[in-house]
Amino acid sequence: MDDLTGTFVRQHERLNEIASVFWRYGFARLADHGQGIPQIASTLLKGRVDDEILRMSSGERLRGALSELGTTWIKFGQMLSLRPDLVGLDVAGELEHLQAHVPADPPGVAQALVESELGGSVNELFGEFDPEPFASGSVAQVHRAALADGTRVAVKVLHDGADRKVLNDLELMHALARYLETHDPEIAQYRPTVLVGEFEQMIRAAIDLSQELSNLQRFQLNFANEPDLLIPTPHPELSRSRVLTMTMLEGATFTDRTGIEAVGWDVDTLVRRATDIYLEMIFRDGIYHADPHPGNFLLPDSQHLALLDFGDIGRVSDLRRRQLESIVIATGTHDVDALTDVIVEMTSPPADTDTAHLRDEIDLWLNRYLLVGVGKLDMAGIINSATELMHANGLVLPADLALLLRVLLHLQGLSRAVGTELRVSELLTPYVNEMMAKRFDPRRVAHQAVRAARDWERLVAQFPQDAQAILAQIRTGSLGVDFRVHDADQRVDQLVDGLIAAASILASAQLVSRRTAPTIAGFSIRG
Repeated sequence: MDDLTGTFVRQHERLNEIASVFWRYGFARLADHGQGIPQIASTLLKGRVDDEILRMSSGERLRGALSELGTTWIKFGQMLSLRPDLVGLDVAGELEHLQAHVPADPPGVAQALVESELGGSVNELFGEFDPEPFASGSVAQVHRAALADGTRVAVKVLHDGADRKVLNDLELMHALARYLETHDPEIAQYRPTVLVGEFEQMIRAAIDLSQELSNLQRFQLNFANEPDLLIPTPHPELSRSRVLTMTMLEGATFTDRTGIEAVGWDVDTLVRRATDIYLEMIFRDGIYHADPHPGNFLLPDSQHLALLDFGDIGRVSDLRRRQLESIVIATGTHDVDALTDVIVEMTSPPADTDTAHLRDEIDLWLNRYLLVGVGKLDMAGIINSATELMHANGLVLPADLALLLRVLLHLQGLSRAVGTELRVSELLTPYVNEMMAKRFDPRRVAHQAVRAARDWERLVAQFPQDAQAILAQIRTGSLGVDFRVHDADQRVDQLVDGLIAAASILASAQLVSRRTAPTIAGFSIRG
């Protein structure tokens, strides 16, 4: 029994539950994939879909199905909400409303887990510990507590069995992604195995609170010289993979103009500062808080802004930074060909993509949205139109770039939610200028030239040995090329076999006709 079938057998009850939910929400074609798995999906619902569900949009039905399937699938839907290039703007917009309504664990369960993880009773570990949580999220709940010296702290505790449930669902998700990618060409174009792999990285970080502890420490160092930003201080001695203890931060919420002004903040000043903090994370530090919704901001007073929940973070790699620089330069110089090249590099389009048509659409997008004054730039229009263009042309954004774009979009939405029209694009200007200056810095150009020269030097120095090795393999007939193609129905294998056979015949004819040495009676042995 292969791994795929073994997974389906082990988790047949959960598989049937998933298929039944999708069937009931009108995704019969997706649910029917279960019927191809012998004796696994035997309990699929066969009744009609409710009229009420049929009146829903595709996004609403998908949101309902994922909500019903629980924490892991809700988190997956939240990730898909960041990918309008895959699911389209309408579906992505609907999935943004996904919320996990996970009740708190029964009384005593979280306290028992804290004691088990930290190796002592809460009375010994803390000066106070409230057994009733004041917040409960998708994977964890939070309790008020105090240290022995009276310092107020928040203790974040994973829900009972949350990590086990997530890992089981991940195993099934991987199996379903491999199955669908093999048996459904339409779904395969969205690279479900890659998508699930990206999701696994995100959800594993969410259920390992030790990673959030590391994130808190990293961001505190990054903003050590900016005392107006408050970040919870973790207590490693009272933290483990399923328990995180950190200082308690309290204050007014970042939700409406009246509440902000009551604290003493000027709304425009606050929005500008919050946006600046994010741009510093992205362009200065290369690591950023990836969930800038109003609930993660608190206003302790008129001089400080607090940022909460560092479970989800994004990173800007050196490669992505270089590509962003290339986009900025191509846009600034209206170089459509260069812009098309970097977009193709970033998205790895299907082989049948019409690049000439893609170039024309990028040219139209560039003229419509970017070649205007900075003050008129609309971040929502830029990002939404770009993702629509990607979706229409079968281009898939890298997950890290999709996340970064949605964070920038949420920052502009944050300003609108409190009644101001501050444009993120205006605040981006100094970072763009700095990016351009760095790209054309003579020292950087010289460094790249030296590096390139060294690479060529190594290539030239090694070429005789490499060429000699290749020629030796040709003489002995041991030279070969290893092609690895995933091809369930063997059609690609047959095509490759035919191409190799045809090429071999042509090569043989050339060698024979030219009497290539060594020969016997004028006949080429190699031929």
